[in-house]
Amino acid sequence: MKRKYLATAIFCALPLLAAAQDKSDVEQLRADIARMQVKLDAMETAHSDNGFAGLKISGMIDPTFIASGNRRSAGFNFLNNFDGVDRSAAGQDSTYAFDNSFFGMALLQIDKETENGTKFKLQLVPHKSASSAMNLGSIIHEATVTIPMEDKNVRVLAGQFADFTGYEYFLSNQTKLVTHNLLFDFTQPSYYVGAGVEAVVDAWTTKVLVANMNKSSHADRAHDPIVVFRTDYLNSEFSGIGFTGQFGKYFGKRLAMLSSDAYYTRGAWSLNGQVNTGMWRDSAFNGGDARWAGVSLQAAYKVTPRAELVARADYLKNDKNGGGTIATVFTEDAGDYRNGLGPSPDELARSLAAGTVRGANRAALTLGGNYAYNENVVFKFEVRYDHANQDVFLKPGTDQYRKGNSLFASSLVATF
Repeated sequence: MKRKYLATAIFCALPLLAAAQDKSDVEQLRADIARMQVKLDAMETAHSDNGFAGLKISGMIDPTFIASGNRRSAGFNFLNNFDGVDRSAAGQDSTYAFDNSFFGMALLQIDKETENGTKFKLQLVPHKSASSAMNLGSIIHEATVTIPMEDKNVRVLAGQFADFTGYEYFLSNQTKLVTHNLLFDFTQPSYYVGAGVEAVVDAWTTKVLVANMNKSSHADRAHDPIVVFRTDYLNSEFSGIGFTGQFGKYFGKRLAMLSSDAYYTRGAWSLNGQVNTGMWRDSAFNGGDARWAGVSLQAAYKVTPRAELVARADYLKNDKNGGGTIATVFTEDAGDYRNGLGPSPDELARSLAAGTVRGANRAALTLGGNYAYNENVVFKFEVRYDHANQDVFLKPGTDQYRKGNSLFASSLVATF
């Protein structure tokens, strides 16, 4: 940066040098340029000493409008919480749900890279951060450091990481639709706190962490961190595939999850897909093992360079032992009737006689799109229909249960 300013100053001074009539004029101009160089050196030193070198600050907000048919509700979601505390006069709770997922947030991101290649990343999200559902009150979405080794293709990682499973991301400026797919919402972790390594070998990029999953600390006599990995293969400039796994113990119970996702982007078309399977010991509705498997497919087509149409289809098989995943919260002797997971009241009555209980299998179809108003503002919209093979969606204020729910969503995503 200093050389750029100095070169500009010299370039501007050349005509004056050429027009100079005597040595005194030339010497004066040389002295002026020397003083400019000293000032630029001082500015560069101050810039570096004050920590501004390699520093980048960015951010994002996404006020979101949600209308949910079965819940008979419509309004804005912005900076609300995941702590389940009812703060509204209308009785709308703030628990995590597919219609109250990671949207309606504000982000401040600070990135810093030192001269030796060490990178710091801090993402602050006052509400709905990756850690806010499990570490109540936390505004930390990510706080990481990566340190290059002697082999520059290997880096040491440490800190808090937002989950990196699948093809969808937490932040609205990184997704095409407003809501997230069923696998993202109900079968994937939120965050990890730990350390590991990342290595790049040809077209392969792999990172492995030993970490707490959805926990920032650990209790007495608790020693159950998990091993989590992510491997990506760049097949070409248009396509790639990734694999993610989590193995260990979660809340003291054996956990094993495996996911694969792929993408293809060429011309106006963009395709994404993901499959996921998992098992959590003794954590299903009836106390047996929770088991699930799911798939999500997304296709997008750019009608114009700014306007894009998007379609997404999800399916989650979760009937084993009454259902259950790592992100499912059952009320006592009842399913999760906001998200349509677990057994229906009729299934519970039947299971008393049969001795077995089945959870609901879930599906969702979402159609929508986005429009880039300019390089910093994107408008997004969608219509979504969620379906279950049991009557598990409760209509609030009644005893009526349905097999589906319709939703409309729109958001304004602004970045800087």
